[in-house]
Amino acid sequence: MAAIYIIKTEKIVNLIDFSGRNLKTMPVFLPNSTTDLNLQENFIQSVPVWSFRKSRKLKRIDLSYNSLSMIERDAFAGLVELTHLDLNTNRLTTNSLPVDIFKGLTSLEELAINYNYDYNDNSYFQSEISLIKSLVRLRIDLSTGKQIDKCLCTLPNLREIQISSHTGQIYSEHSFHNLRCQVIEVLYLDAVSSLTPDTFISFPKLKTLKINIKILNAADDVISKIFKSLKVFKGRNITELSITGNPMRNGFVMDHPHFAVLQNICLKKLVLVGDSILGIRFRPFERYALEENCLEELIMSDNVMTDRKDDYVFVFCAFKHLKIIRIPHMIIRKRRNKRFTSSVNDASYTVCSPKTLEELDLHSPVKSWNKRRVTNVTVVNGSNLKILNLANITIHDCNGTVHGIENLEFLDMSGFNCTILSEHLLKHVPKLITFNSQDANLGIGLNSLKNASKFFEMNLDLQLIDLIQNNIYSLPDGLFNHNFRHPISIRFDKNSLQSLLSFPTKPYIFKHISLTQNRFSCLSNDDIDKLNIILPSSISLRGNPIECSCKTLHFMKWVHLSGIVSDLGETECVLQNGTLANMSHFLNNLKTYEISCQTKFWVALASSVTSVFILAIILGIVYYRYRFAFEYFFLRIKMKLRNYQPLSDEFEYDAFISYSHKDITWVTNLYDKLKPKGFELCLHHKDFLAGVPIAECIVKAINSSRKVVFIITKDFLESSWGSYEIEMTRMHAFREGRESMVIVILMDDIKKDKLPKSLKDIWYKVVCIVWPSDTEAPYNTEEMFYDKLCITLSDGRMRISDDNTPM
Repeated sequence: MAAIYIIKTEKIVNLIDFSGRNLKTMPVFLPNSTTDLNLQENFIQSVPVWSFRKSRKLKRIDLSYNSLSMIERDAFAGLVELTHLDLNTNRLTTNSLPVDIFKGLTSLEELAINYNYDYNDNSYFQSEISLIKSLVRLRIDLSTGKQIDKCLCTLPNLREIQISSHTGQIYSEHSFHNLRCQVIEVLYLDAVSSLTPDTFISFPKLKTLKINIKILNAADDVISKIFKSLKVFKGRNITELSITGNPMRNGFVMDHPHFAVLQNICLKKLVLVGDSILGIRFRPFERYALEENCLEELIMSDNVMTDRKDDYVFVFCAFKHLKIIRIPHMIIRKRRNKRFTSSVNDASYTVCSPKTLEELDLHSPVKSWNKRRVTNVTVVNGSNLKILNLANITIHDCNGTVHGIENLEFLDMSGFNCTILSEHLLKHVPKLITFNSQDANLGIGLNSLKNASKFFEMNLDLQLIDLIQNNIYSLPDGLFNHNFRHPISIRFDKNSLQSLLSFPTKPYIFKHISLTQNRFSCLSNDDIDKLNIILPSSISLRGNPIECSCKTLHFMKWVHLSGIVSDLGETECVLQNGTLANMSHFLNNLKTYEISCQTKFWVALASSVTSVFILAIILGIVYYRYRFAFEYFFLRIKMKLRNYQPLSDEFEYDAFISYSHKDITWVTNLYDKLKPKGFELCLHHKDFLAGVPIAECIVKAINSSRKVVFIITKDFLESSWGSYEIEMTRMHAFREGRESMVIVILMDDIKKDKLPKSLKDIWYKVVCIVWPSDTEAPYNTEEMFYDKLCITLSDGRMRISDDNTPM
């Protein structure tokens, strides 16, 4: 594999971090003044000779979590300033280290060589380590049944030692007998399966003891054995005692045997984390608190307290020096909950804390069942309390306030049921800096407040507000309209926000706004305008159903130009084809996409215009083809709106005469011939009303006449109104079922093929009378013409008269 060269030109480089780069060989460094080198979590198999000859200023080297099986002679040569060397979790054996490998490391204070391959010759490893006279802290493996070699007595500065093992170890006084010569102050035993009572006799100056139990190999009575081994510290001052990792199968309740041992030790810090503690007995705990003790920190996190009694919290007040308490709240099981409803449902109550208490952490790893309500709670001696963590203690409602913790800076009430919320809940904690309230139903509670502006009114020092997973759809008006002293980071993750309509419009009120996993498809123009006013340093949007499409192009351009979205690399958006894309990669090609959107816009616009144009042409053709039908129906509707009602049985006229105005002389003569015979004829020259549209007059005349007579002359065929009257008549005849109402008088020797198409279409229903142009022809006289016309005009009247004749 080719060498990897690291070039650093800066005068002072504090750290070169090549962790997790899948390196298989040591990189080659050019001259530099780096002080810290991190190569952990790679696949490096060996450290060649003089690997660091050009990095003589190194103080820390981390080669942990590699595959080291060989370190060559003089690999660390020249590193006279090196203080920390970490080789843990590799494949080193007794054959991996040459003689005097650590001899030149004259400043080395900490060496970690634990969690390597098992080796048989522990004395060789320890003899090599014994050459490091400056060593203060050591982490090594110890094989089963082996002991620490007496050669480590040559290390005058050794104060801290960690013993590790791949399998569970049963430690005893024999394991550490050779360390009596040392002043060991810190001892960390990893992978403990059991201890003998005399294990720690060899550590008369021990100040800190940390024990991590090997879960798979732990003895059933390992906790009992550990506490018995602690009896050697009777009357001693111990800074910290830590016991962790007790398996669930060994779950126990802290009782008299445990507190009796602790009572005899001046212990400042007790850590019992992840030890499957099921509960704490009140009386032994109370006795321990009341008697003189040195306890300042009590850490019992990550224990599932399933005992039904949680009265141990009332013992806290008896401690005189306690500053930090971290004990998970007892989980009241639901099936037992009814027993305690009456006793814990009181709205007002008082709790007592040590006067020295600064941190109280009662948070439960899972939601506990509780019926308490936060209403007028008073904390006695709470003036020094700065951190209060009550997460997952499901308080029944939040309709109240808390007194006595006026200097509180951190409050976590995640998991509360705050559907009922008081606007004065935080009134008496004016110095609050961090407010956490995840999964507390504040979406309902906040929006039910009559005056939401009072909720944070007294908390002007706030810097972090966590409202994750609260079913928030919108924020009440005025919630953040205060003059906060610092910009606020606020988290609205895992809610149901779709806009920022209720956000305040004050600039610089927010430092960071986290909106991950909400319902934003994009930020609207109003949202963007509001953010441009608020001017937060950054926002987070990952996990939202964001659209990367042409319709959200304005939003995408704002994201690209503003640089305000801090998690672009982790944010995905949905493309128009339905696939997901990384938003950061999408924005790198935003200009190309913008051009594509513009092209699509113009294509869509051209297509729309073309479609409208084609549709207009089609509609125009249809209208032109059926224009007379449309106009007829429009006129009928218009006349109906004017309350016109046509005659049903009687007609005002016997016939409406349709003619060309150029034929008025002949028509007048026709009128004079028919009038004496009792026929009422409608002529537009005498019967059409002035001021009424001629089209309406034509339709009215057709409706009011029994027959329509067309005087077909050459002038009539050239007249547009003639064709119009023919079409209207045809439409009326079709609609009313009066196809036989049309009479045609042909003049000027006009042939049928010269007639309008609309007239030829109904020719089989038309009565045609030809005006005699040849008077010498037999049966072709004016008298016969008028006789035929009178008979035709009388036909309709005769039928009506016959129909009206009584039987």
